[in-house]
Amino acid sequence: MTDKRIFWLWLNLVFGPANPRIWQLSKHYDKAETFVNALLNGSVRELTENEAKRVKKVPLNHAKEMLDYCNSQSINVYCYESEGYPEKLRRISNPPATLFCYGSLDFLNDKVCIAVVGTRNPSDYSVETTSKLCNSLVGQSFILASGFANGIDRIANSVSLENDVPTIAVCGTPLESDYPKGSAEIKQHIAQNGVVISEFYPGCKQMGNAFVNRNRILVGLSDGVLFCECSADSHGLDNAKHAITQGKPIFVIPPHDIFDERYFGQRDLMRNGAAPVFDGWDIAYNLAYERFEDMSIRKSLGEYSIPVNDSNVFSHKPDSVNKKAKSKHNKKKNIGEEKLQGKIILDYSKLTPVQH
Repeated sequence: MTDKRIFWLWLNLVFGPANPRIWQLSKHYDKAETFVNALLNGSVRELTENEAKRVKKVPLNHAKEMLDYCNSQSINVYCYESEGYPEKLRRISNPPATLFCYGSLDFLNDKVCIAVVGTRNPSDYSVETTSKLCNSLVGQSFILASGFANGIDRIANSVSLENDVPTIAVCGTPLESDYPKGSAEIKQHIAQNGVVISEFYPGCKQMGNAFVNRNRILVGLSDGVLFCECSADSHGLDNAKHAITQGKPIFVIPPHDIFDERYFGQRDLMRNGAAPVFDGWDIAYNLAYERFEDMSIRKSLGEYSIPVNDSNVFSHKPDSVNKKAKSKHNKKKNIGEEKLQGKIILDYSKLTPVQH
């Protein structure tokens, strides 16, 4: 049996990383193998001229060679149909077809994650407050994710490493790229207990919108986004757009000086309803509101997000997810809770007089 990752890798090589055309064209096919075979035999009619040329130009064995190369470089490859593919990413617009990783994704699905974003040149105030907040969050078992740039991003990953907890670094370049410069060592440290992620295959040429595409993955993996320092024209504010689209809460460290332009991005986010935070507990309480279950933060599997379309490929769900959904439904029925005409009716008949 052919490794299904080969078909997804081939799609990446043909269409390029982060190209929504993969999903637009595959909506009538139930799996990547069927879609790839249809492309190769010429039965997909909606291709543009350039796409048709790429289909003919890229042999399927190039994808096999790419997978072999990744294995030789200790790069773990996940495709949309892989069992270990993050559930949260299945629910975002234009999910990455493949992910290339130093480290494993296995720990992601049962953890609450916060994306920590901000400038590459933070003020002393932002360095201190970000470090304290990150220490508070990891102390409450949050996972911290970053876009793996210098500055604020590096603080989030470094605090996690110092506390010996997993952390996530989402790159806007292929894994082997020396970006930020001199980052090879910290990538390996992160991979030992967490994961470094890129949707760009080894040798992929730099794309002009690479970091915007990276941000949709960073926010997609997270349950909320924490802005630590950003000006009004900061490129990092792109993360806020993704958070709004995906329905994720936005948190902000209050500015050190409301008249300092370095913090105008935070100022504007707060003006538009983002939650100011003074401690990690502020984020915990916010996420827990209406999402508490048995006095602990519910582990979200991307329930805030929306599916992109009704593609058969998009609707792929591992059996484990379906079993969880059924178990949750049965649990509700066991405690006497049922929905009737859009209303929730609770059965109090089994309560004791004291409980009443």
